[in-house]
Amino acid sequence: MLDDKRNQIIAAALRRFSHFGIAKTSMSEIADDMKLSKANLYYYFQDKFALIEAIAYQIMDESDLAVEQALEEIPNTLDMLIRLLDIKKEYLEKYYMLIINLHEMNMNEERWIALSKGMLQRETEVISKIFDRGIKRNELVTFDVSSTSELYVAIMRGLAMFCDHTIPHALVDKEELDSIIEKQKQAATIFINGIKKQINS
Repeated sequence: MLDDKRNQIIAAALRRFSHFGIAKTSMSEIADDMKLSKANLYYYFQDKFALIEAIAYQIMDESDLAVEQALEEIPNTLDMLIRLLDIKKEYLEKYYMLIINLHEMNMNEERWIALSKGMLQRETEVISKIFDRGIKRNELVTFDVSSTSELYVAIMRGLAMFCDHTIPHALVDKEELDSIIEKQKQAATIFINGIKKQINS
């Protein structure tokens, strides 16, 4: 029951944040949408950041389910990385307004930094799982999965920040998304070609 109410609050907050913006949405407005007292809302979420954090992790959990399904269906490492980029594109498009609003917040605050680190860690863990599977399937050469996964994620993030820009560009423009994803797919192909086992003819 508590989880049901919590998920309903998250859904209501996500609608408001996406439509009106995070900064312009108050906890009182979310409480009104849910027909809850403000005290009841704070029982579930101590402040707005706790709500934002819950939304972020819910989106990541949703994305992880799509990734797990793809892992069951796609055995090839490069094909899996390409599918992963397609999933990322789908979620960037689906939650684009929320992402814009997140970039308007104070990202240097300690809790924001902790959330960002958590997101990076989960992204790296997914890549590690894909690489580890490729090694076990005898598709890839043996390498340090942890450090190589960190390198791969850094390359993908770097392309997103610098693609068609001379200085870092933290927020991906919706019109540039196709170009960025295509360049990331090209980079993934080059990367995997460097670590896959060569078949002797």
